[in-house]
Amino acid sequence: MELNIANIEIEPKRHTFGHIIERFGEDRPASRYEEAMYDAQPTESFHYRPQWEPEFEIYDKNRTQIKMEDWYDLLDPRKFHYMSYVSTRASQNSANEQSFDFVGKRELAQFIQPEHLNKVFEYLTPLRHYEYGANMNNLAIVDRVYGTAMMSACLFHAEDRLGMAQHITKMILLLSNNEVSKLDEGKENWLSSSKWQGLRKAVEDSFIVKDPIRLFVKQNVVFDSFVIPLMVNEFSKELFKENESTVAMLTEFITSWYEETIKWIDNVIQVMAKESDENKELLKTWIEEDISIIEKVMEDLTTFSESKENLILEVKESLLQRLAKSGINL
Repeated sequence: MELNIANIEIEPKRHTFGHIIERFGEDRPASRYEEAMYDAQPTESFHYRPQWEPEFEIYDKNRTQIKMEDWYDLLDPRKFHYMSYVSTRASQNSANEQSFDFVGKRELAQFIQPEHLNKVFEYLTPLRHYEYGANMNNLAIVDRVYGTAMMSACLFHAEDRLGMAQHITKMILLLSNNEVSKLDEGKENWLSSSKWQGLRKAVEDSFIVKDPIRLFVKQNVVFDSFVIPLMVNEFSKELFKENESTVAMLTEFITSWYEETIKWIDNVIQVMAKESDENKELLKTWIEEDISIIEKVMEDLTTFSESKENLILEVKESLLQRLAKSGINL
């Protein structure tokens, strides 16, 4: 008896979901990112308006002064949906763990000069609270912004900021041989030290900003563009000049994460500015206002360097160059 097995190709009736077909006008295979992002937010059939803000719908474009014809134009160039985000951060954290294991197994912390170690505790430990604030602000954006494209990216970013706070905590404990009192001292500095009160005020003032895009500009575009390069990158370089490389090794995760993140932030600003002249002028006004706040604040915090004025100017120029590429010239 002969048995012949033939391959039969079954053509699917359609290649993607209905909301993708409706948006693009064709039945084509879509990426996981497109399936997860486009038009996932509910737009009708709500039971009632929010009782705490009855002037708005639950999802309302009017919560911000920025106007977009299509809020799904604000896509993430990293194409992060849940699986791609989690797998990317897992691989990055695995590489980061190797740095911590290297420092821990070889007990490199004991070779750091005491004055340098005290600087680390003084300048890096309070940043935990800045990162907690950034986490809260991005969750506030998630709560109020319109469209899944922005909402999901800001949610991932909020979790990143919580991770950054935990990363700094882990680093301080490693360098202090698990001396928890160093974390308490960092908190006290954040609450009481004169050099930190400007940044603390700027962060706490941002908590009451209700316009989600205004808050996005303040926290993610401007504040971070000064705080992270200065307090992490430049601070590590200052120690490196003193032949101290361990801190730079432990903070590399934050540096590489920031370089990746600004690609998404710059893309959002570019699309918004390109949408209309009104958007561009509004963004310029917001950015100028926030730069004036954070630039003054950082003068008190960059005392670890003898050329703090030059460092602040360099960081500011870097931000202005990024904004120019996004269509905003200040």
